[in-house]
Amino acid sequence: MCFRHCSRGGRAGPPRPDLHSTPTRLETLKLVYKLCAVALAVVALAVLLYPGLLLALADDASVRVNATNIRISFFLFVVWAMVTLLRLSATRPDVRDWPAPGPLWIGAVWLVLCVSYTGFEHGWFAFSPVVYEEDGVFETATAIVLLICTAMLLVAGLGRARRIDRRLSAALVGLAVVCFLLLMEEISWGQRIFGWATPETLEDLNAQNETNLHNMFVGYNQVIRLVIALLLSSALLARKAWEAALSRIGLARLVPPAGAIYFIPFLIYAHTYDELFEEVVGVFLIVYVFNLYRRLAAAPRSA
Repeated sequence: MCFRHCSRGGRAGPPRPDLHSTPTRLETLKLVYKLCAVALAVVALAVLLYPGLLLALADDASVRVNATNIRISFFLFVVWAMVTLLRLSATRPDVRDWPAPGPLWIGAVWLVLCVSYTGFEHGWFAFSPVVYEEDGVFETATAIVLLICTAMLLVAGLGRARRIDRRLSAALVGLAVVCFLLLMEEISWGQRIFGWATPETLEDLNAQNETNLHNMFVGYNQVIRLVIALLLSSALLARKAWEAALSRIGLARLVPPAGAIYFIPFLIYAHTYDELFEEVVGVFLIVYVFNLYRRLAAAPRSA
């Protein structure tokens, strides 16, 4: 009997084209990647010929303090982007190679954070000082996010994950420790709360005279943030490879959902501002931890 491509008379008609076998011209992204690479090359050449173009996009305070690092960050990004576009042309040449975007509200939050903070730095918007000042709303929110993530990862690591796989349990406890260390850095190891004086050994090294490490490298912070952003972005782009590697040691559940790849443009843009970078990463972190917690709750126990 004929179940496919048969006419009413029983004869086999001409086979229908398989829409999933060969991408159409509109679905192929190779041309898009090439155009992006050309655009990047043109912008990089323009910046080389006219260095003031790049600094014109930055706020005045950043130009006065950080002009050299702005240039280093830009060309580091251009090199990374060129290499990444070449790899994407080979690994993700088709529209269907990209996952569906995650919840749109997450992207909306990242977009609002980026626009509002950029407007604040450039003087486009007027905010109450309590919003972006030291120990203001956003700095406090970052600390609260890290506290929640620490607690949730610890509970998951010592609870549900322990019953699924002890290796996963150990990994979650390790992530909880990392979040706790970041939290302590954010509140200057309690100095912001208890108000003790900064030790003399740190006072001369720390740009804000605080008891923490991340303000000891203020001159290089933008480059450091960009390196972190590019490493995280590369990891998200190589999600399948990470998932295959981690599955061999029982840690595949740590890999974020495929839609997390759309976090990359916000992450790379946010590196330009210290507080914005913390806020954008904070939103990603708490969404990731909640998603991981939910997936662990639905996972069957190991035998």
